[in-house]
Amino acid sequence: MENVVVKNQLQQKENNQVKKNLLKLVGIGPLLILLCAIMSLLNPAFLTFSNWINLLNSISAIWIMAMAMTLVLISGGFDLSVGASLAFSGLVLVKLVYVGVPELLAIAITLLVVLIIGMMTNGFFIGKLGLNFFVVTLGTMSLFRGTVYVWTDGQTQYADTLPIVSFLGNGSIGTIPVSIIIMFVIFLITHLFLKYTQFGRGIYVVGGNSTAAKLSGIKVPLILIGVYGMSALYASIAGIIETGKLASVSPTIGSGLELLVAAAVLLGGTSFKGGEGTVIGTTLGVLFIGVLQNGLSLSGISSYWQEVITGGILIFAILLNYFKAKQT
Repeated sequence: MENVVVKNQLQQKENNQVKKNLLKLVGIGPLLILLCAIMSLLNPAFLTFSNWINLLNSISAIWIMAMAMTLVLISGGFDLSVGASLAFSGLVLVKLVYVGVPELLAIAITLLVVLIIGMMTNGFFIGKLGLNFFVVTLGTMSLFRGTVYVWTDGQTQYADTLPIVSFLGNGSIGTIPVSIIIMFVIFLITHLFLKYTQFGRGIYVVGGNSTAAKLSGIKVPLILIGVYGMSALYASIAGIIETGKLASVSPTIGSGLELLVAAAVLLGGTSFKGGEGTVIGTTLGVLFIGVLQNGLSLSGISSYWQEVITGGILIFAILLNYFKAKQT
């Protein structure tokens, strides 16, 4: 009888190990490689240098905002206002230039103003007052988006006479677009900040257990105010780049972008519960979304069906990541 029990235990252990080995193959990295292989088979143009430059350029805004959203989710929060902050930033920049502020100074003022607003609204209400992050960021999303509509009267504002902004959005250094260079620099800075600074390590502690963080002497409100300020700042950088790309600011720009940003971060393995995640994982999540959208476009699939397919595959990928995390 004992031999049977031992044999069953060994069999169970072996089965669990097989499951774990299989689940290692369904992480976002292997899924991204598989997706690239499928897309290259469907369309040989997918693997060309020019297509990958276009792909990276198209996801620069999502990439930049996803870096900060990673910090927000690690801290145990969420920011629904990033898309509206993107639109608001572009409009502030254009309006400043229209009233005679030099372009470079207008960019600096825009970044500073949006950073402060992010800290004083989302950061203060969530970090200092302890209000629910979904309710607060939903409110600021409506506030920023509504302000853009009121300020523009629902009309597109043109920015085709701004050479510096245009260079940031459409310029190139050699064969590499400036927007791609900016997003890689932001990735590197955020990675180093999160891994090697006391503030960055504090974000993990706050997200893992805010009560324990307080008891250990970490200033939780300060951490959260800083995190939401960075989220607004990164959205502002993305907004300036998008303004340069489009040579205009539309009241609808950035609508729904916060959901794609969140999907990319979750695909990269960052936990919605807080305390876990990396910007490297987020980068793979952003690339997964970019490759998926690019491949579907190259295949000539209708934009309506692209949304359906993208949504279905994202849900499938997130489920795989969930089961992988549960088993490990």
